Parts: sequence; structure tokens; C-alpha cells
Amino acid sequence: MSKPQIMAAAGGGIFFLLVAALGWFGWSSLGDTQGQAQALADRKVKPELAAILSRPGGAGAARKEAVEVGKLGEEVSKSEEALVASWREGLVQASGEGQPWSQDANQWKDRLIAANDRLRKRAGKKGDNSRVILADDFYLGLQEFKQQNPPAAQVPGLARQLSVSEKIVEILMDAKKSASEGYPTQCLLQTLVGPAIAPAEGAKAGSEKPKGSTEASGILREGYTLQLECSPEVLYGFMQRLAKDPWLFVVVDMNLENDLKDFPKRSEIAKKFVSDKKSSESVPSTGESAEAGSEVARGSASAVSRPPLLTVLAGKERLKVVIRVDFIGWKSAVPGKPTAKGKST
Repeated sequence: MSKPQIMAAAGGGIFFLLVAALGWFGWSSLGDTQGQAQALADRKVKPELAAILSRPGGAGAARKEAVEVGKLGEEVSKSEEALVASWREGLVQASGEGQPWSQDANQWKDRLIAANDRLRKRAGKKGDNSRVILADDFYLGLQEFKQQNPPAAQVPGLARQLSVSEKIVEILMDAKKSASEGYPTQCLLQTLVGPAIAPAEGAKAGSEKPKGSTEASGILREGYTLQLECSPEVLYGFMQRLAKDPWLFVVVDMNLENDLKDFPKRSEIAKKFVSDKKSSESVPSTGESAEAGSEVARGSASAVSRPPLLTVLAGKERLKVVIRVDFIGWKSAVPGKPTAKGKST
């Protein structure tokens, strides 16, 4: 082949390769375009997307609504945080977060002794109907640690139990103090049982949790059971104060028993109010003996000394109560992130 023929053949080969390359890129671009077109068609088939594209304003209006929905979500989140803020704070206070007594067994024991002594000073003595009376062996449900310190791993859980137990007793004492009792009745707190601390099998040191405690979705729940005797007015006030307290308490179970199971018989009530008609109605005339006059006086005094009817029917009414109260604590939504401030409702 001559030199011109070789140059022509080379030029033809280069042209062929160029055409092939352009064809390959063209087919690839066409495939991508077809894929995008197919994806768009698939999206148009979806009812929710079709509704957006067909409405006035299309995607712009939908985007604006999405922004408004986002703002509404933030407002709802802030409102929710305002509601649970005091519950979160209650858990922090009850747990004694960052305080030595909630980590050290010796300091926790000192706090237990101080709390028990403080409540004993507020309590009344036997026969006192104006204040709550604590049973002789009452020790905030922590009797097993009266003579010994708890294991270090149990201290964090026991710190919370001590705080909650003390809080519940204080609420009961406040309810008794402010109750409007028509007939003051003895209020005796016999026992308070909190969540028992028991090491779980295979648990690591420091990971023990109260046996009666549950945690789910950042919420802690522990049960406390009280056995007491009080008037209906005190029990009602106690329930109201639990519901309004900044810490979250929920009454989940209650058993009531009234001392006056059977209504007194009519004849028994009548005996307390029947008076001697002769002695109460007769008036000594002139000339009657002084002895007759003294009999009338004694009859009148006897009638006055008899108790009023309401005292007989309701004055000695006392309820025997077993009540289960759950303490619920909200943990921080995001560790290390400050929560929204707000007042509890």
C-alpha cells in the first residue's frame, strides 16, 4: 500500500472508533434519561405525589406546609416538655444526682437516720388525733439497714427509695394537718414498703436495680405500698396532694375497710338518747321535798352528758387503708442537652 492509502486507512479507523465511542455514550445517556423518566412516571403513579402535583401551587405549596408542620411539631414538643419538666426534675431530686450521699453508703446511712429523726419529730404520740402517728417499728421501709450499711452497688437505687419514701410520708402529714375533720380521728401509719433491692443474676457491680422497678422508653416506675388508718377526710386530702405534687405519683391500687362494718342497731342507739320523761318533764311544785328537786337535776345532767347523735354514728369512723402508689420519673430526652423550661400543669 502506498503512503496515502495507509493514511486513509488510519483515518478511517480513527473515525470508526470515534463514532463507536459517541454511540456508546449516547446510548448510556439515553438509558439514564429513560431511567429518570421511568422514576418520574413511577412517582406520578403514587396517589400522594399525584395529589401534590395536581393541586394549585404544586410542590411549592407542599413545601410551605411542611415548614408549618415542622413549626407545629416544635411547639408541641415544647408544650410536652413544659408538662414533664417538673417530673424530670423530680427524678433528679429523688435520685440525688451529683450528690455524695447518693453514691457513698456511709453518707446515705447518715441521711436515712436524719430523715427518720425529722419525721419522728413531726409525728404525734399515741392518742394524738391532730398529727400522723408512726408505728413504733416504722423506719421508712428500710428497716434492714437500721443496723448495717447497704452494699455500694445498691446505694443509687436506695437513695431514690429514701427520697420518695420521705416525700410520701410528708405528703400524708400535710394532708392530716390541713384536713377539716368534723370529728378528729387518729391517723396511724403502720408500714411503708418500697421496691426491694435485689442483685440480678449476672449483673455487674453498680447495675443492680430495685426489684419493683421498671424502665421503658426513658421512664422509670417504682411501686410503694402504704398501710394506714385514718379518717375519710385525711385519705381524700392525701389523694389530692399526691395528684398535684410536682413529682409524678400515680395511685394504682387501694383497699379500704371501715371499722364500722355493721350499722348500729336502732335499739342500741335509742338507749343512748332515751331519757326519763318523768324526771325531765316534771317540775317540783311548792312544798315538794328538796329530794325530788335533786332527782330532777340529776335526770337533766344525765341527759346533757349523753353524746350527740352524730358522734355516735360517725365520730368513731376510721378507715383501714392499703394503698399502692407508683413514683414515675422522666429521664432527660437527650443526655447532656438542656431540656425546655416550663411550669408543670
